Amino acid sequence: MSGAVKIDRRLYLVEDKSRVVEAGDPDARWLLCAAGGEVSRADAERYGLLDEPKPEPEPEPEEKAATAPANKSRRPSANK
Repeated sequence: MSGAVKIDRRLYLVEDKSRVVEAGDPDARWLLCAAGGEVSRADAERYGLLDEPKPEPEPEPEEKAATAPANKSRRPSANK
């Protein structure tokens, strides 16, 4: 897919341009896009800006009730 992605907020790059931060972040150095602007789809993919559905975590298996161990105790033998 090609094209551009519309951005709804002001985004900046950090000094080494390795990740995106929002306005007001102390690490913000380079303006990537103003609110309402567009970013190329390649840049949006690179910086993780696309709202792709995340896979849902697998449900944890229900714990099964453990059966009680057999009662192996013996009755005392009768005194003879």
